[in-house]
This record gives sequence, structure tokens and C-alpha cells, in this order.
Amino acid sequence: MIGKLRRKALDLVGDPGLRGALVSISVRIAAAFVGLALQILLARLMALEDYGIYVILWTWVSVVGQVGVLGFYDSAARFIPRYGRREKHAHLAGYLATGFRAVMIGSGLLAALTLVFLTVLPGFVDPAFLLPLGVLALGFPVLSLESYLTGVSRGFGWYALSTIPGYIFRPVLIMLGIGIARAVGLPLDAVTVLAIVVLASIVVLLVQALLLRARLPKTERIVATPQRRRFWLLASVLMMPAMTAEELFVWIDVLILGFLVAPDEASLYFAAQRSLSLAAFVQYGFMLVAARGFSLSLASADRAGLQAQITRSTNATFWLTIPSVALTLLAGYPLLALFGPEFLAAYPCLALLGLAYVIRAATGQAAELLVVQGRYRLSLLIVSISVATCLLLMLFLVPLWGIVGAAMAMVIVQVLRLAVVTWLVHRQTGYWVLVRPFAQRTQEV
Repeated sequence: MIGKLRRKALDLVGDPGLRGALVSISVRIAAAFVGLALQILLARLMALEDYGIYVILWTWVSVVGQVGVLGFYDSAARFIPRYGRREKHAHLAGYLATGFRAVMIGSGLLAALTLVFLTVLPGFVDPAFLLPLGVLALGFPVLSLESYLTGVSRGFGWYALSTIPGYIFRPVLIMLGIGIARAVGLPLDAVTVLAIVVLASIVVLLVQALLLRARLPKTERIVATPQRRRFWLLASVLMMPAMTAEELFVWIDVLILGFLVAPDEASLYFAAQRSLSLAAFVQYGFMLVAARGFSLSLASADRAGLQAQITRSTNATFWLTIPSVALTLLAGYPLLALFGPEFLAAYPCLALLGLAYVIRAATGQAAELLVVQGRYRLSLLIVSISVATCLLLMLFLVPLWGIVGAAMAMVIVQVLRLAVVTWLVHRQTGYWVLVRPFAQRTQEV
């Protein structure tokens, strides 16, 4: 038995795509600790209500920010590997230029509309959220451009460049900014902290843009005819609803809690969710590299090879998620205590959310497979079912059991999602995305 497990581990590590995943996972492990340290610092220094406001607004930005990117974060994983494999460097340069302009315009309009809304209809927003939301709106273009550059880096397979700036460099800058603000006597409320986040994001964007520009392949000309630009824009925008809904599903529990419970209770739940970031690095790491590997297989029309990639990636994600979640749960009480003694009440949420993570890992990178195939309608259908079910369950369970009810809803939703994803993806694409614990190294469709 031990010999079989050892051979399976060697098979997983020997795959080039999975070696890339291990690189991104290593960076993500460091990022998880840095990010957790930032959240602990904020929870300790901010009032519980201000921390709750920060949590809710930053979570909303993670979702709404997808609109400003206009789908180019995800379409980069579809087009960049394909053009690179086929050595269409002029088309690649045209796509990159089109994406940059589109994101600038889209995020700028999003920021302008938000500021107009806050100015004309301020009564529709809780006064406690009004000024912090205005600060974030000013940062929408910066955050959207950063997301686009991250997608481009991922498309090229530059995994360190796609993770270190946003997940390590920015939290370090934010902690430094908070230290300076505290030293000069500024109040560490939601407005101050979010302003520091936006300023740190500007620095991250500049550094990431310079590093990316230095690594981009040089081309003498750009192929970007009006027809080609419309094709890239349409293909990206059509991905946007599905990808925005997918991001919404990631944060749906925190977002709904923002309407159903007080900010201080939402902050307890968020602390449990953030503690699991120490386990989430596995799924994120494989997600980061899977889309590029899938896209390369599709460009080569290697159907059997793609199925083998899917199986290996899913198996690795599932089996590595289990021990990472178990270790997080063992350290759960000390981790939550770092946020403050009142956060210990969130441990039941931590345990339930850990179970939800394991269930989600059983279908690996099914969402990335649909992205590179351009099956945005199927992706939107799956995530819409998941979001609607989660909303109904939370409306029923949260009034009964509070934040524990929200975590219970996530477990039930992940079980339903597993069944729906496995059935629909296999029926529509012919690929099997559910974990295959005893699969051989080679796999036919």
C-alpha cells in the first residue's frame, strides 16, 4: 500500500504541469501566512465593526472587480497559450494591447458609475459604508488592471509573477502602511485601511507592469484588425458573467452574511474563512496552472492527453487538500485566538468550511476546463444553480443558527455542486472531472 502511494506521489510530481503547480503552491503557502498575518493585525487594531465593514466591502470588490476586467483575466488563459504554441506573436501582441485598453475603459466606467451613484443616491447606502465605498471606487481601475496583468502572467506560465505581487508584496505594503498610520496617530477605521489598500495596490501595479513588460516577447508588428479586436472583446465579455458568478460563489457566504447579520458577526465568520487560506493554497495552486495546461492540450488537439491532465490535476488537488484542511483544523483554536478571544466562537464554522473545501476539491479544476473550451454558458448554468441554492439555504439556515448556519449551507451547496458539475461537464464535453482515486497514469476518454 505504501509503495502504491509512493508511486502515485512520484507520478504527480513528475508531470510538468503539476511541477508548475507545486511552484505556485509554494508561493501560495508563503502568501497564506502573510495574508493571515495581515488579517490578524487588522482584527487586533481595528474596532470589530470597522473590521466587519472592511471585510464586507473588500469581498464585494473581489466580485464586482471582475466586471471591470471585462473577462480578460480569464480569456488570457485561453488565448495566450494558444498563440504562443502556434508562434503567432503578432496576434499575441494585438490581444494584449486590446485587453489593456478594454480594462482601462471598463474599470474607469465602473468607478465613475459608482461615484455618481454614491453622490446622487447616498440614501441607498448605509452611512457607515458610504465613505469607505467611495475610497474603493477610486481604486477600481488600479485593482482591475492588476487583475488583468495577473491573468496575463498566468497565461504565459509565469506563476511567481502572477502571485507574489498581489499575494505577498501587497499585504506587506499594507502592513507597513498601517504601521506608519498608527505611528502618526491616524484612526485605523475602515476608510483609513481601505485608502492604504488602494495606495499599496498602485505600487504593486507599477512593479508588476514593469516586470511583465521586461519579460514579454518582442514583436515588430501588432495584428489587431477591427474584426480581430471585436472577436477578442466579444470572447472575453461573454466569459465575464460566468466568471463573475464564479467569483461571487467563492464569496457568496460572506456577502449574504453582510445583509443578514451585524458586521461584527460577519467578521467572526470571515476570520474562520481566512484561517482556511492555509489550506486553500492547494486548490489555488493547481487552478493557477491548470488552465494553461488544458489550453495547450486543446491547441494540440490531444483529447486523451487532456483527460489524463484533468485526472492527475484533480487527484493531486483532492489528496493534498485533505491533509492541509486537517492540519488547519488541528491548529484552529490557536489560529482564531490570534484574531482575538471573541473569534474562538467561529471554530464550528471553521470545521464545516473545511469539509466544504474537501468536497469542492473532488472536482478539481472543472471551471478552468470550461474557460479554455469557451463553454461560458455551461459554466454560468453551473454557478447560477450553486449561487441560487446557497442563497435559499442561507436565508433559511442563518436565522436559525447564525454564522454556523451559513457554514452548513456551504457544505450542502458543495455536495450539490459536485453532483451537478460531474454530470453536466461529462455530458456536454465527454471529460470526467470527478476525482479518480485509483486512476492509472495514462487515461483514455
